[in-house]
Amino acid sequence: MARDLNKRRSLISYSLVVGVLLLAIAILFSPSETDWNPSFSKRHSIPLGMELVYGFMGDMFPDKDVKVVYNGFASYFDDSIPSDVNLLFVNDRLLMTREDWEVVLAATEAGSNVFIAAEHFSDIISDTLGINLSYGEPISFSLLPDSVGYNFTNPRLKVSDNFWYSSVITNNYFARYDTLNTTVLGHNHRGDANFIRIKRGKGNIYLNCNPIVFTNYHLLKSDNGGYIFRALSYLPIADTYWDEKYKTGAPAMISEMGIVFREKSLRFAWYLLLISLLLYFIFYGKRRQRPIPIYEAPGNSTLEFVETIARLYFIKGDHRNVAKKRFLYFLDSLRSRYFIDVSMPESKLIEECSRKSGVPERTFASIFSMAKNLEKVEKITLEDLYQFNRQLEFFYKNAQ
Repeated sequence: MARDLNKRRSLISYSLVVGVLLLAIAILFSPSETDWNPSFSKRHSIPLGMELVYGFMGDMFPDKDVKVVYNGFASYFDDSIPSDVNLLFVNDRLLMTREDWEVVLAATEAGSNVFIAAEHFSDIISDTLGINLSYGEPISFSLLPDSVGYNFTNPRLKVSDNFWYSSVITNNYFARYDTLNTTVLGHNHRGDANFIRIKRGKGNIYLNCNPIVFTNYHLLKSDNGGYIFRALSYLPIADTYWDEKYKTGAPAMISEMGIVFREKSLRFAWYLLLISLLLYFIFYGKRRQRPIPIYEAPGNSTLEFVETIARLYFIKGDHRNVAKKRFLYFLDSLRSRYFIDVSMPESKLIEECSRKSGVPERTFASIFSMAKNLEKVEKITLEDLYQFNRQLEFFYKNAQ
């Protein structure tokens, strides 16, 4: 009888261990819902955060410092007013204090450049700059037919068919601004100004009233990522100060346990601790579980960034790199769309591409010939880039 009782206890203990382990696995691998809350913070990789955009600041301003300001510019600069820097603000609401605004305004008049993307401004900003916004109905997170298109007035930055946004976007525009001191840099598809430059002293203030276009979500949209870099290209290459004080997603004071349950990894660690204590008491401390290290999955770089980086090279005038990035994107299209092995001999590759896509062989022969030439030269002209791009666009438009 004693032996049967011990067997029953062992069975209960092992069943409990298995159940606890299954619970831990379920907690660890349970899918988490996408967080669509607006953040605009460099700390957040959620769709409406700016972690990815901030990561490109070093490329936008090479050999210059990119510094983060957490406590406001009045506190950061103290009594010194910078005269040749960039100040960058992106948030849905920019409710700036008078002290910070006076420092920003003084820095602009001394020769600095300020970039502000927001859809709501504090009264002191609106009154000083003489602006007034009109707010359209925001387009929801579902794809809708009533898309919004944005474009630039500068011929070097303007695209032929606008940057179109069909979801997760706002359609605000400037209803009033000082026409004497203001230059319209961009507009929506109806012609309403949504991106302007105001001359102030020796510097400039750039205002964009649709900040959501600068978030991670739209950077990863290969067709729209270029809008971000083209807009920011108005800023000169200089030391840049990134505001984090006025972000919607700025850190807030929360309890210690609130921090634990907010982060998935910490939450799992907390549950694992409770489970470990339970197992310890079950086995009277005779068995100790070794901690299982949690490794982050390696980052997966995708060719969605290739087009965005190519646009950045175009702004810098590096036409050869633009062409190389476009060619990489083209090869990926052949692999993913037609399942073509691009490593096969060129003559057979051209024949296979033509057969599967319906595009004439001479188009592919021209593309591959131009691509081989890219490896032989250090630079190409803008006309060469246009010719190469024309062949690629012909393929995309006519491929079956």
